[in-house]
Amino acid sequence: MKDFHTLFTVIIILGFIIFVVRRQMGPTANKRTIDESIALLQRRLSGARGAYVPASGIYEAFKEDCTDPYNLRNMAYDILSHCGMTASGLELRSQEVLDSEGAAGTYSHQNGISTITIRVSRYARDNVVLAVLIHECMHYFLRHSGISFSDTHENEILTDTATVYMGFFEYMYHGYIMVGYLRDSELLYVKKALEADQSL
Repeated sequence: MKDFHTLFTVIIILGFIIFVVRRQMGPTANKRTIDESIALLQRRLSGARGAYVPASGIYEAFKEDCTDPYNLRNMAYDILSHCGMTASGLELRSQEVLDSEGAAGTYSHQNGISTITIRVSRYARDNVVLAVLIHECMHYFLRHSGISFSDTHENEILTDTATVYMGFFEYMYHGYIMVGYLRDSELLYVKKALEADQSL
C-alpha cells in the first residue's frame, strides 16, 4: 500500500511539472498556422480590438447559471457586440452531457440560421463555458466577415487566434484549458505577437 501511495504521489508531481512546462512553451506544430492567421486577420479586419469587458448585469447572471440558454444568448450577443456585430439569425442551445467526449461546443449554419450549441455538465464551470462560447461566437463572426481557411483544423486555429485578436485573451487564457485547439502558451504567443506589431 505504501508503494502505491508513493507511486501515486510521483505521478501527481510529474503531471504538475508537465503542465507547468507546457504552459510556458511557445507554439509548436501550430506556429505556422497561427502566424498565417494573424496575417489574414490583419489584412481583413481594421485592427485588433481592445480588451473585452462584459456588461456587468449580463455577466453576473451568466456566472450564476452558465448553462441557462437565456444567459448564454445574452453573453453571446454581448461578445458579438464587442466585435462590432449585431447577432442576426443566431440561436443558442445548451445541451446537457454526462461525459466529456466530443466537442465542448459546436457552430453550424443552415438555411440562414446560425446555431451555437454549448455542451455542459451539471459541474460546468462558468470560465470554461465562457471560453467555449467565445470560440463559437468567433466562428459566427468570422463566417459573417467572410474570413476562413479551407482546411478544417487550420480554420479552428484561425478561430482561436481571432479570439485573442478581438480582445478576449483573458477569458480564453483562464478558461480554455483542455477544451481548446490552442494551448494557453499558444494563446499567449498570439497576444505577444499582436503587442509586438502594435509597438512598431
